Amino acid sequence: MIEVGDLSKSFGDKDVLKGISVTFNAGQTNLVIGASGSGKSTLARCLIGLVEPDSGSILYDGRDFMKMKDKERKELRKEVGFLFQGSALFDFMNVQQNVQFPLDMLTTLSSKEKKARVAEVLERVELSGADKLMPSELSGGMKKRVGIARAIAPRPKYLFCDEPNSGLDPITAIVIDKLIYEITKEYNITTLGITHDMNSVLEIGDQIIFIHQGYKAWEGNRDEILVTDSKEVLDFVYASEFMKKAKP
Repeated sequence: MIEVGDLSKSFGDKDVLKGISVTFNAGQTNLVIGASGSGKSTLARCLIGLVEPDSGSILYDGRDFMKMKDKERKELRKEVGFLFQGSALFDFMNVQQNVQFPLDMLTTLSSKEKKARVAEVLERVELSGADKLMPSELSGGMKKRVGIARAIAPRPKYLFCDEPNSGLDPITAIVIDKLIYEITKEYNITTLGITHDMNSVLEIGDQIIFIHQGYKAWEGNRDEILVTDSKEVLDFVYASEFMKKAKP
């Protein structure tokens, strides 16, 4: 669980986050949506310490992130997995090496244990036998699955996903959504996703936070978002091409 309380952040005279309060629960896909420049990426950066908030609180299962020293934050980050927008695989490493990278950096596992864990997570994302392939030999969807395998290899408590379906065709995007959703449930991970993809929102949005001009303007789930009376939310939802076609 990640609890955010009255979080604010300004850059110069621009207020980017304005008193955001929200709880991201374990075992749920928590999605943050909003227009470009709304503050959702800044929120994610604050949560992992890339940006320091001006005020407010951030608690990781009761642990006060804002009061942690650098060493304590580094230890906490060992519990966080990251799925980057562009997968961010190392081109000079094969699949096995890419997935094993965080295990080399963050754990004291033996070489045998690392290889076993890599094999386990590759099997989970249905990439058994792809361990010797280079990133250049992978499709976009396969790269995302390798990215997921790498993110969950160290058994994180928290998973941050930045536009996980960016650049994927609709069918592959559904596969990735389903995989993220299943892994979140299986491992009881607190998953936080930043997305513009309304398909993802409607498929796997256990909890949805809509940020509008720096404020938390709405909170609900995938069933509630289509029946909300919030004009800002509906304008955002029906702005997507998918929803334009679906709107009666």
